Amino acid sequence: MELIEILKISGVMLLGCLVQSSAGFGFGLFALPILLFLGFDLPHSVMIVVTGSAIQKITAVTYLRKDVDWKGLLPYMLTGLAALPLGVYLMYQVSFLSQPQAKQIIGICIFSLVLLQWRRVRSTGESVHAGWGYLAGFFSGILNGLANIGGPPLVLWILAHGWSNEKMRVTALAFSLVFVPFQVGLMVLGFGVPILESLWKTTLLTPVILLGSWVGLRIGDGFSKDNLRLYMRLLLLVIAVSSVLGPLLSSG
Repeated sequence: MELIEILKISGVMLLGCLVQSSAGFGFGLFALPILLFLGFDLPHSVMIVVTGSAIQKITAVTYLRKDVDWKGLLPYMLTGLAALPLGVYLMYQVSFLSQPQAKQIIGICIFSLVLLQWRRVRSTGESVHAGWGYLAGFFSGILNGLANIGGPPLVLWILAHGWSNEKMRVTALAFSLVFVPFQVGLMVLGFGVPILESLWKTTLLTPVILLGSWVGLRIGDGFSKDNLRLYMRLLLLVIAVSSVLGPLLSSG
């Protein structure tokens, strides 16, 4: 792996971990458009994000393990796993498009998700109708398969509960962590064994990922959740807009 490639991926991993560890979501939303902008194709970008975010999720879930309700999440996880192959199939189709087209499609997805998350979700108490959990799990599975950006549907569902800061941050991480081995397996089936090269390269950057995760977890413990998420949404919105408009401006 060349030094410039190491530096590129390391920078994206560090920032992605800071974002996701501090609030429980956002790694793929943040990292994917940057990797595409840096010249990585969609399948390899997704594999880099899947690997880096998996290491971050293991770190964060271990740190916040007391607040994970595995039994309560299981039915919704199974729904997400059932939808995961559809998302990988959509990514396979998008991968045949040109780089600018792929960037725009992912940018539109991110832009839509950020706008959706901007809507204030009112806490309704400790429980909401189970149908919303199944719906969140289904769309999270599709979006994880497409581009590892399945956090927003879960976040909208999570924010409807009267949970603690710790439980809100860890739930989406624990939920999507279960997807990782299935997602990697489906990507190998769809794109071949060479796709694993990005997995090995990213795994070598584990110290950088752990550093970003540790710092992000500390930030999440000490800062206002609302102010932090407002900042993240502004940042993600800028990334999404640049992903959509960038190819148009460069061709003009």
